[in-house]
Amino acid sequence: MSTYFDRGRIEQLEQILGAEAGPMIASMLASLTRAIEQLEAAMAAGELEPAIQSAHAARNDALMLGAAQLQTALTDLEAAARDADSPRAANALARVHAAWPPTRDELAGIARSERPGAGP
Repeated sequence: MSTYFDRGRIEQLEQILGAEAGPMIASMLASLTRAIEQLEAAMAAGELEPAIQSAHAARNDALMLGAAQLQTALTDLEAAARDADSPRAANALARVHAAWPPTRDELAGIARSERPGAGP
């Protein structure tokens, strides 16, 4: 059981996609990684519009993967950036930083185990 994502959601993806679940999860993780890197760069530069776009993109992948903590933090960051509330956006970014590494690592393990011929 994970506190970072809904295993039931992953099982739904596995049922629907079969052997393609692992590669699909890996693809969404790559997309999330890019969006979070862009989000971090935009926030560091104080550029809220690109932060909004990156948070939105990452939020959609988090939703598909059932990563509720990450999704909530990204949703809050997107809303704060839309409101031009930099302190609130920074707080949400800290929550993204707390949730993302364990979410990424656990889901990467699932993606690896779903690939044909992948080891444990």
